[in-house]
Amino acid sequence: MDFSLHAFAAFLSLLWFLVYWILGGVFFAVVAILRLGRVRKVRFSCLFTLWALAVAVAVAFKGLAYSEREITTCLESAVTKAETVVAVFGCGTAGVFGAFLLGALAITVGGFFIFAISRSQSKPWIVLEQDETSSINPSDPGEARGDEESPGEQSKYF
Repeated sequence: MDFSLHAFAAFLSLLWFLVYWILGGVFFAVVAILRLGRVRKVRFSCLFTLWALAVAVAVAFKGLAYSEREITTCLESAVTKAETVVAVFGCGTAGVFGAFLLGALAITVGGFFIFAISRSQSKPWIVLEQDETSSINPSDPGEARGDEESPGEQSKYF
């Protein structure tokens, strides 16, 4: 690869990092909300950012290297000027966008792995289905019987 191709790979790396990071972050935020799980947000966001950066750089360089080989192969068989243009754009974009899709798959699989190792063991704030018996603390006999009285006057709000 020459310098101009490295500059284009750096631009693609930055562009794909932003796309992977933003869209992947939104996707996993929705997954976290729908699963109602507790996730250590700082750990997940740091690891996901590094993963998105690594995947974007690797996929941009590998995609351009693959496209360069494919363009060379397509140009060997091109005879006319129109076939040359089709060879450059057709063979080149297939490799670049194919690599982008493989990167999106890697982001999804890696993101679920990072999501799994970033799970928190603390209880969630929102519990959809809770039994009446599970909400009573059996270690507190006054609360279990419901006969806890506070000294003084009862408030109408509590």
